[in-house]
Amino acid sequence: MANYYQIGGSLDYDAPTYIERQADKDLYTELLAGEFCYIFNSRQMGKSSLMVSSWHRLQAEGNRCAVVDVTNIGSDHITPEQWYRGMMGTLAMQFNLPTHDIRTWWDERSHLSLTQILSQFIELLLAQCPEQRLFIFVDEVDSLLNLPFSVDDFFALIRFCYNRRTIEPDYKRLTFAIFGVAAPADLIADKQRTPFNIGRAIVLGGFSLEEATPLATGLAIQTSNTQTILQEVLHWTGGQPFLTQKVCQLLVSSSQTAVKEPLNVPPGMEKFWVDSVVRSRIIDHWESQDEPEHLRTIRDRLLYDDRRTGRLLGIYQRWLEGQAISTDDSRDQIDLLLSGLMVQQQGTLCAKNRIYETVFNLEWVQRQLTALRPYSEAFDAWMASNQADESRLLRGQALQDAQAWARGKSLSDLDYRFLALGQEQEQAEIQRSLDLEKAAAAKRTTRLQRILLGITSGALAIVSLLGIAAFWQYRRAIASEHTARLNEVQALISSAEGQFAAHQELDALVDAIKAKRNLRALDEPHPELNAAADRVLHQIVYWINERNRLSGHATSILGVAYSPDGNLIATNSSDSIVKLWARDGELLQVFEDAGDSYGVAFHPQRPLMATANLDGSLQLWNLTHKELVQTIQAHIGPAWDVTFSAHSDGAEFLVSGGADQTVKVWNLDGTLHNTLSGHQSGILRVAANATKQLILSTGLDNIAKVWTLDGQLLSTLPAAASGGSLWSGAVDPTGDMIAIGGDDRMVQLWQPDGTLMKTLAGHTKRVGGIDFSPDGGAIASAGLDRTIWMRGPDGSPWRVLQTAGDMRGINFSGSDAQTLVTIDTGNTAQLRQWESPLLQTIFLDDDVWDIAIDPEGERLISGDSPIVHVWDQDRKIVATLDAGQDTLFGFDYSPNGQMIAAVGANGTAQLWSPTGELLHDLQGLGDIQAWGTSFSPDSQRLAAIAEDGRILVWQTTDGELIYTLQGNKDLGLRVVFSPDGQQLVASSGSGTLQVFQADGKLLHEIEGHDAAVFGLSVSPDGQFFVSASRDSTAKLWRWDGTLVRTFEGHTNAIFGADFSADGQILATASADNTVNLWSLEGEKIKTLYGHGPGFKDVKFSSTEELVTVAEDGTLTRWNLKKVLALNELEYACAWIADYLRTNIDVAESDRTLCEGIQAD
Repeated sequence: MANYYQIGGSLDYDAPTYIERQADKDLYTELLAGEFCYIFNSRQMGKSSLMVSSWHRLQAEGNRCAVVDVTNIGSDHITPEQWYRGMMGTLAMQFNLPTHDIRTWWDERSHLSLTQILSQFIELLLAQCPEQRLFIFVDEVDSLLNLPFSVDDFFALIRFCYNRRTIEPDYKRLTFAIFGVAAPADLIADKQRTPFNIGRAIVLGGFSLEEATPLATGLAIQTSNTQTILQEVLHWTGGQPFLTQKVCQLLVSSSQTAVKEPLNVPPGMEKFWVDSVVRSRIIDHWESQDEPEHLRTIRDRLLYDDRRTGRLLGIYQRWLEGQAISTDDSRDQIDLLLSGLMVQQQGTLCAKNRIYETVFNLEWVQRQLTALRPYSEAFDAWMASNQADESRLLRGQALQDAQAWARGKSLSDLDYRFLALGQEQEQAEIQRSLDLEKAAAAKRTTRLQRILLGITSGALAIVSLLGIAAFWQYRRAIASEHTARLNEVQALISSAEGQFAAHQELDALVDAIKAKRNLRALDEPHPELNAAADRVLHQIVYWINERNRLSGHATSILGVAYSPDGNLIATNSSDSIVKLWARDGELLQVFEDAGDSYGVAFHPQRPLMATANLDGSLQLWNLTHKELVQTIQAHIGPAWDVTFSAHSDGAEFLVSGGADQTVKVWNLDGTLHNTLSGHQSGILRVAANATKQLILSTGLDNIAKVWTLDGQLLSTLPAAASGGSLWSGAVDPTGDMIAIGGDDRMVQLWQPDGTLMKTLAGHTKRVGGIDFSPDGGAIASAGLDRTIWMRGPDGSPWRVLQTAGDMRGINFSGSDAQTLVTIDTGNTAQLRQWESPLLQTIFLDDDVWDIAIDPEGERLISGDSPIVHVWDQDRKIVATLDAGQDTLFGFDYSPNGQMIAAVGANGTAQLWSPTGELLHDLQGLGDIQAWGTSFSPDSQRLAAIAEDGRILVWQTTDGELIYTLQGNKDLGLRVVFSPDGQQLVASSGSGTLQVFQADGKLLHEIEGHDAAVFGLSVSPDGQFFVSASRDSTAKLWRWDGTLVRTFEGHTNAIFGADFSADGQILATASADNTVNLWSLEGEKIKTLYGHGPGFKDVKFSSTEELVTVAEDGTLTRWNLKKVLALNELEYACAWIADYLRTNIDVAESDRTLCEGIQAD
């Protein structure tokens, strides 16, 4: 049965070796339920075979199915029209529609956008196949990444078909399934238009032993140990389909050499036989034996992009060396999963199977890194010395070559440190050489002077020549020093960028300050290097949140607390030490022999501190006398947490929770006041509120309980999902709201009576800590996903902070709503200021395209959703626009402040009151979406531009359509009235601008840009308008079409532009992650840097604020007055001063880093 197995390619649905897995059942069930499904995995995992099997099964049941292999449509040099026509033609043939009629049908709709044509074709399919269910399978979808244009609209169309079901039941008969080697974010980045957040991800795992049992038939080994042989095969392959089929075939072919058939493998010899075949036929000389190609495919995917190979192999190397790699859904980890090399198991990454681990072993990884890293030998030797052997650091040309190689690559923190230390070492050596050269030159000069006193004039000439030689030797030393200093600055800039990307914010800021300081010390300007140093320093200054670090514990910090007055911080650890710190990070007191403590708390009024210990005891410490005053043996087993409860009547208690499933209330003299029972497992967190005399407990049993101080149970609060624990909980200062979170990855807001207020998604791993700000105005949650979510009291997200470690705990300062202390799994706590005086953020988590601000500058609206909010300056939601099923993404405020216009998908155009009442549902767009809208200066008219280029103008008083202008047919994007209301200017996807008279007459058509114009704004005095384009330029125009000025300097598409209220500043927002502020004369005034993927829009308010929105949905209010006056270097030094002064890990040479720094 040598041909029993098939290696590579799609298996026929009835092939004897086709193995039905759980994925077969899941995909079939979900498709029949009408769910959009996607199966993304590495190559040769059986995706296509799964598709073929599902196709036949559904067809056999009377359904209509089509398979579209997008690689057959084409990728290189194909136009969007060819691609969409190819997609439609393939569907037409598979659903047996006459293709010649389709060509005519297409031509009749050539005036529509490509997605509109495909959308109407889908309606045609549904009409041509009545009463039948249609299943469309799209295979090899990753090939779309090679197209020279975006196919976001194609995926958005899939979502549109899904959403259409609510109003057109026919669409319930249509279902899509997508297969490929990609991540959803690779295919479409727009979170509001992506279908993947409403679809079902089908997990395609390897074969289990039970599933793979049919493969034993082909082995032709009729002994009782066939199942054991198959088990040994899976031990090597991990159930990977390609490898499992291949190993089985190799076993069969190797058995052909036996003296008699079938081969009889004695019991106990199964492992030896399988091992020998795998090693000799697959692993040994694997590159030559890898036919059909499989292992080489994995290798090539890992080594494809040398800018990122080091990062990927570095993660895999850490696993090979025995480190646990927690999953974090980073780009690097996604690429490792898609390569097939690694797989997720129980929250960590590991090699997918033993064959991969053996082939791509540590030696192989080190060889690749050696070949990749030009300084590998020196780096490895430096690492082997525990980073202590300075002789291994690079110098001279080798250092310059390494720095040149590193530019533009994503390196590890150790690489950056290695290069920076090499630069520092070379600088020190050059300085020493320079000092010696100067001393030698001085000696020679002195000697020459002495000779001059006693020799003739002829000897004077000789001395002069010697002096000239000494002078040139000195100049060479100076030049060498100068080059070294430039290289050092470049290394510091690269290190700062890498550290900030890795969320080591204080380290990044130190390097950025060093770069600026060293540049200032140079004798001549270096504009490009100075711009790079400014870029990294300014970005860090605008977005840093880490303020200081509390370092010194020998083991992981288990608990942390802020004193109510905000002056003290306590940290405790399993090193049996509790440390007391000042708010500036200075270590004040060490309490030794404190036991292995987990929880720690301060008394609200008195100088007392309590700790909860793993031996079940509570300890009460007097902070004035710095001594232990009370030990209470509180629990059987560990005491996990403790808090104080002090009341206005003078009563004061300790509340503790422990592994014995009880919450206990203690008098401070150590006597038991009450025991609260009801949890079915250990208590992890306790919190108290003196105002309402409440106690909150959360536990390993995945529930929280709310009690009165006298022991009455008020409510039991379940987690959002079963199967985990609740690790965190807090009560707001008023006692009216409770927040809990845990393994369910949610933050739930409850009323004490058990009424669920909100469930807040966002974290992707366990929520390790929750706290309310002292004024109750903010909620902070910290997770093992290395994020801190800052939210308003209504749960609205304000900002998401990225951290370097898995967050386990978080506390607000008792006196400051901006300051936090956090702990991760390490031995250092972090002091953070989550928001600076420079800016304020709201996190919409939408792919937002537009912002509108009311005339008073107090309220703003933005979003890309059927439900959008209006926010005031305190980030409170003051109005909500609910458009039902239709997404809104274009907005404007009327000049009189009495109306909000909103436009969006499916022909939506609406007028709303400022408080969220729908005034008029404007008609005329049909089902064509509109991108932009604008009020006339008198608020009497509203214009909107449709995707087909039409410009519609309505009367705002009654919502009646006044007239329609036919603009450019190539994707209408933005429209704006002139300040006198007599003209309109419109932009399009082709880059063309059109100026209309208010009565509809076309005055000028301007070929303004080479790409789509998304930004359009009119100067307040009406003299100019500005256009901003995806061609990376913005242009200033007069209304007669005269180009006044081109603004160049962005390196990517510009999506937004606006004039300041006084018309003196122009702002441009770009996908290059910058906002440039310009004078109208073209001088760049300031550059603002984002902390995300890029900017989508910018608007000035009337209150000296600049509002931007980024691609990730972060709305930012910039305090423009402060930003324009800011000296970033001085600000950075003020920010980092406490860290440089108090942290024990700061190098002594860095403590004076900011001395002598003054404003430019």
